[in-house]
Amino acid sequence: MDRPTLLQQLPAALLGGGSSLRARDRRLAWLDAGVVLVAGLVLFLLGQVGSVRGLHPFGLGSDSAPAWWHLVPLALAAGALVLKRRRPLIVVAVVALCFVGDLLIGGSVAMVVALWDALFALHLHGSSLARRITTGSVVAAIAAAVVASAAATPDPRTPAVLALTLVALVVTPMWWGNNVRQGSELADAADERARLERERSTAMLRLADAERHDAVRAERAAVARDLHDVVASHLSAIALTSGAALAGDQDPERDRAALRAVRAESLASLDDMQAMIRVLRADPAPGEPEDLTAASRTANLGPVLEQARLAGLPLQVEDPRGLLDGADLALPVAVDHAVYRIVRESLTNVLKHGGGATHLRLVPGDVLEVEVSDEGAAGAAAEPETAGSGTGLVSMRERAEALGGTFEAGPDGAGWRVRAVLPLRKE
Repeated sequence: MDRPTLLQQLPAALLGGGSSLRARDRRLAWLDAGVVLVAGLVLFLLGQVGSVRGLHPFGLGSDSAPAWWHLVPLALAAGALVLKRRRPLIVVAVVALCFVGDLLIGGSVAMVVALWDALFALHLHGSSLARRITTGSVVAAIAAAVVASAAATPDPRTPAVLALTLVALVVTPMWWGNNVRQGSELADAADERARLERERSTAMLRLADAERHDAVRAERAAVARDLHDVVASHLSAIALTSGAALAGDQDPERDRAALRAVRAESLASLDDMQAMIRVLRADPAPGEPEDLTAASRTANLGPVLEQARLAGLPLQVEDPRGLLDGADLALPVAVDHAVYRIVRESLTNVLKHGGGATHLRLVPGDVLEVEVSDEGAAGAAAEPETAGSGTGLVSMRERAEALGGTFEAGPDGAGWRVRAVLPLRKE
């Protein structure tokens, strides 16, 4: 980053101007060098040469050298100042030599200005090593000049005045350059902190947006699962029951039973849909399951089992604790709901895929084991359009794992077996 030069800072410093130095247009170094040269020529024309002659008792007198000689070190110093941004240490060395040469012929105010600009530029643009070298050299030069002055004159006031004058000439621009550089670095650090804060805010917004998307995807998955459980199982049962009735010979009693089963499934589907819509519209209380319906209980599986048998499925039930009959064993609400969905979906899949004799096991203990297996014999032909998409297995697995249980589904000999183990934690 380009930093302002001494001449650029002088008006603001004198007027107490603003501190936002980096926001202003920076002048080129050659322009500053030109300003120093023009200022020196004006001072030369005003006769401001030989004004520091008393600082060196062993130098040439002002009458010993032509006045125009002062223009030589001034021109060399102004030329060197063009490089003060890129080579500040070399520029300080050149300007210092020009200053010493000008001092030996009487000195001039213009060279003081050039030295100030060079020292200011070094402590503003120079490296840490260059600043240390310059500081050490300045201290050594002032000490040497004071010692030489003390040795050359018996008047103690001369070395004292020389020391104070040299300190004022060289330390002031060095301190000023350091001060401006530190302020600029602090401003850069503030900008960097602001940039990092903006990046952090942007990252937080992206994270919040991703979390919102994840929440939307999770809710969509939950809605899709419940739609499948509530609607697809009922519609599958209706299709299978009506298909079984249409596939056989006319039998008024059997057909009326099939119609009663279809009507019952339709009403149950409507009830479950209305219950699910109420759940989706309402905010559940803390700890309350989000997708429970009143009909989705283990004790309400009786009509489901009867419908499976009516569709021609040989079904055996192992329920030692009487869960299907509303036993006193209180299942956690979420587990009760999951058992209903897993059993219903498993029996629907058996009917869809033409499974044979089926065995349902509900064995409670420390955990509740739910198992539905079939022998694989063709008990009822499945129509092509009733083929499943695998959503039911995914839904059952999600329900079991959401409760901290396990779920297995796969071939079992010639048939298929679904097994879920659900923890019986109290609410």
